[in-house]
Amino acid sequence: MMMVKRFALVGIMAWLAAACVTTNEVTGRSQFITIPPAQDDALGLEAMNQVKSEAPVRTTGPDARRVQRIGARIAAISDRPDFNWEFVVIDEPVLNAWALPGGKVAIYKKMVDTFPEDDMLAAVIGHEIAHAVLRHGAEQVSRGQLTNTVLAAAGLAVGAATGDGQSTQLAMTLGTLAAQGFVMLPHGRAMELEADHVGTIYMAKAGYDPRRAVDLWRRMQTMKDGNGGPPAFLSTHPTDDKRIARLEANMPDYLAVYAPR
Repeated sequence: MMMVKRFALVGIMAWLAAACVTTNEVTGRSQFITIPPAQDDALGLEAMNQVKSEAPVRTTGPDARRVQRIGARIAAISDRPDFNWEFVVIDEPVLNAWALPGGKVAIYKKMVDTFPEDDMLAAVIGHEIAHAVLRHGAEQVSRGQLTNTVLAAAGLAVGAATGDGQSTQLAMTLGTLAAQGFVMLPHGRAMELEADHVGTIYMAKAGYDPRRAVDLWRRMQTMKDGNGGPPAFLSTHPTDDKRIARLEANMPDYLAVYAPR
């Protein structure tokens, strides 16, 4: 009976994985996403409201207006100008930015201050807009849900076979490490490179010089030198060298759609 249950669970998971694989309309890449597109806006709004209740979010003032101006210009020529786009500044000394489903984008104050040139800040904002358009947040959450389901099933299978709770826990722990090292992190790096590429196309179409995207990562590289960051293979982000090489290799394509204003 236990064997039948395990086969049934495996069958359900296989069906779920197949049913939730879609083709991204922008890149043509297959994505595993369990969240319907119609829910993106509500999820992003809920998450942004939570951030606003906990962090010093700025929606007015010179920095916010600058981010909103650049963001609106890029979002307008993106593949999803219909999103309910919102661009905010988080008043914290952090060199970071992020995007939520449905078009909610945050840029930290240190990022705004570090890149006073609009073209370079446009590279950051274009990258985050690309994350939202390509539904990377929903994709990562969906993969996390599937991974947790698989690990739970593996733990149950080991426990049923051995009758040993300690073995069950060990199997789930090792499975978590394997998933993190060989599934989630590499996929995160692939999505970062994808957002670099699409985001640079967006910034160029919006009239921002795509060559400044390379300058952005060169400056980021010098700022991180000697800070003892994690090795590239344990990071969700690709190395700066790889990002720069990819951007330079595709620069003719970016310049072909660049429309200076």
